[in-house]
Amino acid sequence: MRTKNIGFRFSARQITNDVFLTAWRNRLSGYAYGQIDRDKMESGLCTRLEKDPLVNSRTIVAARNNADWYEVMFQAHGLRYRRSAFAFVAEDEPPPYYSKLTVLSPDHNTEVLRELADLASRLDGIVGLKDSFRSFDLGSHGFQTLFDATWIWREPQPACFPTGWEVVEGSHDLSMWEAAWKRNGSPTDQRMFPDALLSRRDVIFLGRKTSSGFVAGCIASLSSDCVGLSNVFADNPSENTFAEAANAVNAAGISRPIVGYEAGTELQHAIQAGFVKVGDLRILEARHATF
Repeated sequence: MRTKNIGFRFSARQITNDVFLTAWRNRLSGYAYGQIDRDKMESGLCTRLEKDPLVNSRTIVAARNNADWYEVMFQAHGLRYRRSAFAFVAEDEPPPYYSKLTVLSPDHNTEVLRELADLASRLDGIVGLKDSFRSFDLGSHGFQTLFDATWIWREPQPACFPTGWEVVEGSHDLSMWEAAWKRNGSPTDQRMFPDALLSRRDVIFLGRKTSSGFVAGCIASLSSDCVGLSNVFADNPSENTFAEAANAVNAAGISRPIVGYEAGTELQHAIQAGFVKVGDLRILEARHATF
């Protein structure tokens, strides 16, 4: 049973959270990401769908949102990259868990292969690839599949913050959030989420906090036409964890479709939370790529 003192501390934290959310929603109301010209994008998607009806336009939206998040992370770490209509390419060594090349279009396989060959020559053959449309057979070039996953999509829906969930505020809380993220399946000695991310208008960290720290969390990364849900974790994951994370994103005032990718049990939990499958992707790596 919660004591009055604990209840008072939670109420004070919630008041602070509400003030933060008001400012956050005000930023969203005037937000224009600038990376995607929506009219041109939709025109391009229609052209692609006429060629190949198996390519879901929502898959392309999700893949581009993922690249938007890559840009955020590379900028936060001061890393160089190139982004074209068909690929996000790392010029510097990416942070842990990030690919050196992410495919953004199903229409430019020749160009993607050229980029992979260039990466292999510059990086002694060690190349990580996110094949966003599962388009490539690269076994003969030395690539092995690390895992397959599925792009997911959920339309925005009204939601309240799940019990205990809040917006992560301040350097100390972000440090606690990252420590919880690392102990739940993402170990690394590197600082992954610098404090500068807290001031960005296109990123929000969310978590379920107890007296001992964060026990669950996720990241929402905003694009012009959707919001990415990623890095979902929990000390004691259950079938409700993914739903809580998605509802926390909507509760933060983001009324755009939620996208992301998952596999295995987490994918099933996402489906139970109201997400639908919109495409397949594959993560590959070559220790000695040859072209």
